[in-house]
Amino acid sequence: MKLQDFVLLLEQVHGALMQVIGMMKAAVYKQSKEQPPADETEQLNNLIKNWRPDDNSSTPIFLPENEMKKYKGKTIKKRTDGRYWTRFYRDGKQHSVYGRTINECINNLKKALKKPSQTVDATAITLGEWLQQWLELYKVGKIRPSTLKTIRYYLRSTENLQDKPMDQISAIEWQQFFNTLSEQYPRKCTAVYTILNDAYKRALRNKLVKENPLENVEVKHIKRRPSRALTLEEEKRFVAACREDPHGALYLCCLYQGLRIGEAVALDAEDIDFDARTLTISKSVDRDGTIGAPKTETSKRTMPLFARTAEILPHKMEGRLFEYSKGTYQNFMNKLCKKLQITGISVHSLRHTFATRCAEAGIAPKVVQKWLGHSTVNMTLDVYTHVNTEFEQSEVQKFDTYFDTYLS
Repeated sequence: MKLQDFVLLLEQVHGALMQVIGMMKAAVYKQSKEQPPADETEQLNNLIKNWRPDDNSSTPIFLPENEMKKYKGKTIKKRTDGRYWTRFYRDGKQHSVYGRTINECINNLKKALKKPSQTVDATAITLGEWLQQWLELYKVGKIRPSTLKTIRYYLRSTENLQDKPMDQISAIEWQQFFNTLSEQYPRKCTAVYTILNDAYKRALRNKLVKENPLENVEVKHIKRRPSRALTLEEEKRFVAACREDPHGALYLCCLYQGLRIGEAVALDAEDIDFDARTLTISKSVDRDGTIGAPKTETSKRTMPLFARTAEILPHKMEGRLFEYSKGTYQNFMNKLCKKLQITGISVHSLRHTFATRCAEAGIAPKVVQKWLGHSTVNMTLDVYTHVNTEFEQSEVQKFDTYFDTYLS
């Protein structure tokens, strides 16, 4: 056989082998329901068409890239930057997949779907670990340092449970914990429950726990003892004693201006404008003695400097008006009230007394709300305004007089 004929024979064999290989490739793609790469699509379609010359169908076996729009119910779209894009949802979150071609996008989608769920394993995080994260994420920088310190103090009572995975502390175990705590510290029990309930709610939203066990825990909520206002008779005796007491100016300032004790202790000369007759509240002293922002945004306010307050403050002064801590002034107040035989009164009661006197004077609640720095008028009316017997009797007289006049 001549060499030329042998080469021709090899070419024919090679062509037949390539056709067989091509058909085998096509069969594999069809069986796996996968799309061949873009550079093979047209080649395989032509190969199959040539292999089946009696087939009149013009529909290619493999669709061109620009005609394919769906893969397992997921829409594949072409972006303005030329890439292809689709998305899928897992663990309640949307995930996006990209590719330079539709086939590449599909392959990337397959890989993404095969990856295990990224949901945090609830059994992997302990109560202590989450409480630390919860404080850093939702409390630090958002609440006052003194409040943060109080929360950390209350959380110490959970130290025996902090090494346990959160999802392994049952509602029954929590119920036993709170029952024991309530026997010893009923008020502390209420505070700890409130703090932990918030932490669990946040954990539930972040899918760290499957449920909030505290929803099935019963805790007796101890209501705070309501503060009361001084009666008119008590106020007269109290004011007289304050005028003779070395610390009386602070108490009278709270009484006449309706200030919180932290706001009063933080006052300095720059906060008082005798010419404009105003008093500005821009800071407050915390439990630890540090000076910071007032309790709330609405607590920052400028209010009238009332005549009685102006009388008790020296007009020539500089620096802080009151030198002692909140605790020290409260102790002095307790001794003064004991001496006067006035019970159930604290420095904060003077703020309640101010609100009550405003109501008795007929001052509009919205104005009193502004003076006190409350966020809502309901707080002013429901919590800080008290009805004394003398005031109630005078209102009864008004009612009786009105009807006597109306019906006569």
